Amino acid sequence: MVSRENKIIGVFVTLALALHAATFYLTELPDEVRMALIMFVGIISPMMINNYLDNQAGD
Repeated sequence: MVSRENKIIGVFVTLALALHAATFYLTELPDEVRMALIMFVGIISPMMINNYLDNQAGD
């Protein structure tokens, strides 16, 4: 069975890859901006959401 954390991470990583592809082909953003987008959407956002949900479940 897949855990809640893995589902959230999977969705956000897929979203980050789709956003990266869209910004690569449709815009002229610098590489640094695209890398920051991947890091925020694919790494930081799911960590924040999982931490929030873990804290809510603990209360």
